[in-house]
Amino acid sequence: MDYRARAGMVHAARAVYALNWMDMAPALKYIKTYMGLTVVELGALVTAFYMGLAIFQILGGYLSSVIGDKTTSLIGLLFVSVFAITSGISVNFPELLISRFLAGMSAALFFSPALSLLASIVPENRYVFHISIYNGAFNVGGGIGVIGWAILDNYIGYRIPFIIAGIVTMVLFLILVALFANIRNVKTERSDIFRSFKRVFSSRLIILIAITGIGTMVVETIISQFLVYYLESIHYSDAMAGTISAIFLVIGFPGGIIGGYHFSRTKHKIGTFVAVNLIISSTVMLIPFIHSIAFIIILASVAGMLAVYGFSITYIFIRYLARRDLVSLTLSFVNTIQLSVAVTVPVIFTVLVSQFNYTISWLAMGIIGLVFLPLIFVIKDGLKKVIPS
Repeated sequence: MDYRARAGMVHAARAVYALNWMDMAPALKYIKTYMGLTVVELGALVTAFYMGLAIFQILGGYLSSVIGDKTTSLIGLLFVSVFAITSGISVNFPELLISRFLAGMSAALFFSPALSLLASIVPENRYVFHISIYNGAFNVGGGIGVIGWAILDNYIGYRIPFIIAGIVTMVLFLILVALFANIRNVKTERSDIFRSFKRVFSSRLIILIAITGIGTMVVETIISQFLVYYLESIHYSDAMAGTISAIFLVIGFPGGIIGGYHFSRTKHKIGTFVAVNLIISSTVMLIPFIHSIAFIIILASVAGMLAVYGFSITYIFIRYLARRDLVSLTLSFVNTIQLSVAVTVPVIFTVLVSQFNYTISWLAMGIIGLVFLPLIFVIKDGLKKVIPS
């Protein structure tokens, strides 16, 4: 099979995986009514998923080093399908909370190992481009999930769409097991594992890259999970709110491709990293002040394109820094750092809404994204040494 076809299957898995990430957003208002939850409890459901993601990132990186990136990513995809189904059959808040936490755990086992697996499939000179497609595929899947689930939730209830997403993911898992049988399963030498862990976890540069680029993670988290609910609260129709949120996600795919093309050619890679994070954090601060449908769509489009571009730049920097067999572990470490911040964002957002208003909440999200950006002056010299000329 041609490498492009195999890479396409990884991207397809990334998109289907995203269906199980974004199915919560359009379901929030139905879950709130059915289970009688508060806004803060809705924030806890979203946070539970991100807690699972954050806590088990390192486990995903460790398993990838021990049993291989291919094996770990496939196990993660299988578990994503299982806990999507249990989310659909949960009958109360504790059950759903646990299912979302375990779904996040499963997602942590897929993401970084699959991105490492991609490096075994595509030529080295095409990897930067495929990182962007990989991230864009997430947005395509998420966008389809948001708009598709918004429609399905309205007509058949929120439970069945969770189950559908789980079944689709399980079918794809079975297909990938068969198609990827002869793809290299990259591991780290057992005698070198703990020394490699120390090398990654003690890297000041890796830690600061993750923190400096946190704005992209904050904006992606809060817009993807709460824009639908927010727009419905200011009297947008369900269909329009879902469509705008889907635009934010889907437009990330062309944003990733354009961004990957641009980043591979620009000489101002560090400046581009700063500009992307500055603009995307600023866009989220404008949301409460713009009620026009046209301008909200423009804002969502800009944020969506830059979100994928921002993630891609971070992962490209990490690829420059990481040894081949440590790509998954290093990406997992970066995700752990960023998700440790992102896991608090839904709670902060919903608490500020309940205590103040949406304007304060959206402004706070932008400020969180901007406050760490000046760290670029600390890491720029280290980055210049590893960025190819």
